[in-house]
Amino acid sequence: MMGASCVLSIPLIFSAVALHHKAFTSPNPPPKTTRNYDGIVDRTLFRSIAFVTLGQKEGMAWLIGGAEMAVILAKNIPTWKYSDLILKYLVPNGNFNKIGALDPYFCIGTGLIIAGGALRWSCYRTLGKMFTYEVAVQKEHRLITSGPYGVVRHPSYTGVLLIIAGLFIWQGGPNSWMRQSGILASWAGKTFTAACAAWLGTLGLGGISRTRTEDVLLANEFGVQWKEWATRVPYLLFPCVY
Repeated sequence: MMGASCVLSIPLIFSAVALHHKAFTSPNPPPKTTRNYDGIVDRTLFRSIAFVTLGQKEGMAWLIGGAEMAVILAKNIPTWKYSDLILKYLVPNGNFNKIGALDPYFCIGTGLIIAGGALRWSCYRTLGKMFTYEVAVQKEHRLITSGPYGVVRHPSYTGVLLIIAGLFIWQGGPNSWMRQSGILASWAGKTFTAACAAWLGTLGLGGISRTRTEDVLLANEFGVQWKEWATRVPYLLFPCVY
């Protein structure tokens, strides 16, 4: 019989990974006309997102989330024919008892990923065909000020920052699969973590930088309409903060 932790943690992990996947999958093809990326951070962000669309970023989340879900199932269903195999290879040090525990790190981390992914999805739906990963003003482009864009001017980047924070909190927690299995303590794990931290940090900083770029572009395109919106919605990413 599965414990309460298993019943709750697996749906949370699956929801977090699925919404992470949705958040980093472009809803529309690139527009024919895009802005030239002169800034280093902007250019890096553009290339990073292009990398994301190939599926590597989603694959990493599915790999980590899938491993943690498999371990949780295996430890809660010892009679399952794959349980011993899963625990042997995914947690070779045998420290699997606490993996998936509903501690604050797990709950806050997965909660932030779910919230960020849901926010990005809402932005996709609100902007429709006008949402692209490339900075561009398309034919018949309209200034959208409803939905999440009525709260902050760049909510899609807010979603990205929430997801990044959630990933670090979830897998950086003491009872995560990456910590309990010993992966984060290994040389390979430390290298992988450093690379991910650098990539995600670049993505986050690039997103913050691009809010200003998009504001300039939209202000030039929509003039008074943009100024009225900016007055009504003064914050870029987080209400009452920034």
